[in-house]
Amino acid sequence: MNISFILGLLAGFGLVIFGIISSSSSLSQVTQSFVDFPSMYITFGGAIAATVMSVPVKYLKDVPQNMKVLMKREKIDLNLYIDTIEELAKEARLKGLLVLEEKVNSMDLQDEFLKYCVMLIVDAIEPTKVRAQIENEIDCIEARHASAWKVFDTLAAFGPAFGMLGTLIGLINMLANMDTSQGADALGKGMSTALVTTFYGSMLANMVCAPISNRLKAKHDEEMIAKEMIMEGVLSIQSGENPKYIREKLNSYITYKERGSEAAEADGEKSKKSAKRGKKKSEANA
Repeated sequence: MNISFILGLLAGFGLVIFGIISSSSSLSQVTQSFVDFPSMYITFGGAIAATVMSVPVKYLKDVPQNMKVLMKREKIDLNLYIDTIEELAKEARLKGLLVLEEKVNSMDLQDEFLKYCVMLIVDAIEPTKVRAQIENEIDCIEARHASAWKVFDTLAAFGPAFGMLGTLIGLINMLANMDTSQGADALGKGMSTALVTTFYGSMLANMVCAPISNRLKAKHDEEMIAKEMIMEGVLSIQSGENPKYIREKLNSYITYKERGSEAAEADGEKSKKSAKRGKKKSEANA
């Protein structure tokens, strides 16, 4: 589960509620000032209705699935992709490109995009056409992913707009029904009720919709980096480049810190293997 998103959401609402309560004289005043059901109907109902009118139904149906993606904590391991591509490069250099079809299906890393790219070079398609086809596939994936945050961007745009609309409705009612005998008290109470819808619209846009949209965009960017790296690796395999050179080329997609940890793990594995070989030799000499 995506703990940082949950903590941020709870902290945001908690701090706003704390600020409201601490600035009010009593809990009853908070309830009277900030809980207004007609304002909720206008702001939330109007924003949702306008969003339903603005985006295709398919985008709305995908919202639950997109929220599941949002709540996943797992991060794409680029080092794992680099190891896989290097392994495929070694196999292609030793046995040819045709062996990659069976190899990619038997590997632990099961990625449909990687399989798709590998099959393009197995089918002996020209490198320029392979690059063009993979880039087209990435563009189509980006277009599909855009529907994930378009719903929330639209809702974030309509929230403050309907909040302002509710404020205008409140002001019109206040001025139409204002009792001049009550003086400034009636004006202040009416203004307070009218401004609640603007508060609801701002909260909907800035505390819910915008963070969800930004997090989905961040996940999309992370996935696109992996796909671009796969494309470069597969094209390098097709060109017959050295596997070690391919690894160094793909290392540019990860940070120096991640490369250092990877090298440390590799050195650890080498030391373990050398220790085992030394132990076997000592046993043989004995």
